[in-house]
Amino acid sequence: MDDELQNLEAELKRLRPAAASRALRARVEHQLARPVGVQPVAPLRWVWFAVLPAAAAAVVVLLRYSQHPPASRPVRGDVIVDAPLKPVATENVLVSASDEGLVTLEDGTPARRERLQFVDTITWKNPRTNSSLRWSVPREEVRVVPVVFQ
Repeated sequence: MDDELQNLEAELKRLRPAAASRALRARVEHQLARPVGVQPVAPLRWVWFAVLPAAAAAVVVLLRYSQHPPASRPVRGDVIVDAPLKPVATENVLVSASDEGLVTLEDGTPARRERLQFVDTITWKNPRTNSSLRWSVPREEVRVVPVVFQ
């Protein structure tokens, strides 16, 4: 039994790791060249902040003008007589949460930093025409919660 363990130990000592590929070395060097604590921003995540409000505005314009051309709409002064869209439902969905660890506040109190990502959805409805509009917007919260040690 001891001979088998000694043979295994000798064989393990002879083993050497394979050399890293150039692609792996380049990726590691790239990651090490970045400043500490800076994470790359996903480019598509921030596109939604610009695209969603513009899309919602386009939908509102299409809904308003597809039913009544602007020239034939009844207008009293600058106020449009049509019933406006009214918010009827809201929904906040937690998509992800991450704990970023302990931090120390300015007064020396220990606290925990949390990063929460939500998608807020608001639904509007026109009671006269029964048309509706749904708008979803991503939102990120960073919370600092004091830690109480007992």
